[in-house]
Amino acid sequence: MNITLSKAFALGFLALGLSFASCKKPGEVEELGSAGTTIFKAMNAGEKVLAFDPLSTPQTGILMDVRRDAVSSSDLNTEATAVVSLDQAYLDAYNEENETEYEYLPVDIYTTTPALSGDKFNLVFAPGEFAKQIKFSLTDATKIDFSKQYAFPLTITEVASGKTISASKTVLVKVLVKNAWDGAYEVTGTMQDDGAALGGLFPMEYNLITSGANTVDGFDPVYWGDYFVPIMNGADVSGYGSFSPVFTFDPATNKIVSVTNIYGQPAGNTRSAEIDPSGENFYDPATKTIKVKFFMKQPSVITTAPHIRVKFNWTMKRTGDR
Repeated sequence: MNITLSKAFALGFLALGLSFASCKKPGEVEELGSAGTTIFKAMNAGEKVLAFDPLSTPQTGILMDVRRDAVSSSDLNTEATAVVSLDQAYLDAYNEENETEYEYLPVDIYTTTPALSGDKFNLVFAPGEFAKQIKFSLTDATKIDFSKQYAFPLTITEVASGKTISASKTVLVKVLVKNAWDGAYEVTGTMQDDGAALGGLFPMEYNLITSGANTVDGFDPVYWGDYFVPIMNGADVSGYGSFSPVFTFDPATNKIVSVTNIYGQPAGNTRSAEIDPSGENFYDPATKTIKVKFFMKQPSVITTAPHIRVKFNWTMKRTGDR
């Protein structure tokens, strides 16, 4: 299945959505009146990534932003407390479901405000205060072990008496250091699809996102905001469902040694990725340029071995940090 998007339509739809958005100003507390109780919640619950440069000097970020939606102005103007805990059970379940091996970051290479007490962060909301952040400082990114995966599973576990914890209470914060190939790129080149009348979208803005010591995941920051390769279906922007390349480099030579599909080898729709050995498949640090050839294989469409449906021939010129 191909996913098709008219860019003009998408922008129009976004504008329409914004026109119906609430006019509440950023930073305003939501007052619930007598309709319920004060609610504590995690802003942007779910997964987030803190990616740092490989520097020995401190770098900062926000682990979690906790808000209280006050039932009334009088309730807002009283002190309140909340506890955010490292949720080992959540991390274990996440690792099992996603076949990952995330673990806690070594405590000697970071600090937090407030400080971690055991496995808890104690937050105190002063009268009138509706937001508290858990701030993070990575003191020396060069000490991170690239062979491991690190994350903070943070869950609001306790609040003041008479208050309520929202269902939006957990954030999994992945902490990593950007590798040498991470960045924003402009992609030019060619694309040939032997299974459909589809074409490449060039030039194209594209991101490579660190996913390991020697790997980067391709990401479309413009049309989909997701792990897709933008292509053209006539006058419309399209994308191959369940397909996006992951590039693995040899750090000693800057050669690309493999290309795989982030959605699986193969994904449920039989799509997989594979490097084309006829390409240069190399990152030149002097010009900050990657040249790579790779295939999208799909046996359900191209039934004859080696099942190559699409041939990509890309030149990726780094334009800056993503």
